[in-house]
Amino acid sequence: MGWTHSPSVKPSGLTQPSFFWMGTMLAFWMSGAMASAQLELDAQLGRSQIVSPTKDCPACDLTGAELPGVDLQGANLKEVILKQANLQAADLSQSILNLADLSQANLSDSDQSGAFLWEADLSHANLQQADLTGANLQVADLSEADLRRATLHQTDLTGAKLHNADLRGADLRGAFLAEADLTGALYDAKTQLDPDLNPSELGMVFLP
Repeated sequence: MGWTHSPSVKPSGLTQPSFFWMGTMLAFWMSGAMASAQLELDAQLGRSQIVSPTKDCPACDLTGAELPGVDLQGANLKEVILKQANLQAADLSQSILNLADLSQANLSDSDQSGAFLWEADLSHANLQQADLTGANLQVADLSEADLRRATLHQTDLTGAKLHNADLRGADLRGAFLAEADLTGALYDAKTQLDPDLNPSELGMVFLP
């Protein structure tokens, strides 16, 4: 018996135009979902004027965020989590970062002048050449932070932990260091300290 040819049968409701319409709608939905997610992220970071006109983001979790050069001047970032975030060359001047988690963050070349960093966690952070002039770092944790060539002029480091921090080439003139822990902190001939400060008495280690 020979095979007979039968015309192809298309499933009901699934014509070629229907497939095209479904594909178009799916692409539109995916595009809308991605746009919505971006707007939500922008709102969190205070970068979207449509969703949020401010830069405030207290207690936000931005772990590992890529924010190089971001403008957060004067922002309320109290208790924000920016652990391992990239904030290289960011403007954080006059911002409120009390109790913030900035551990292991890249803050090199950032402007944190006049910022409030009371009891902030900056342990193991990269603060090379950061400007911390006049910042409030009372009781902050800067243990093992890289502060090479950082500006800490008139910075309030009262009770701060600077255990094993790298202060080579840093400017600490006029800094408030009462009860600060500088045990094992590194300094060199380019580190600028007040004349009445004896680094060896504070347990600091000189590296030529």
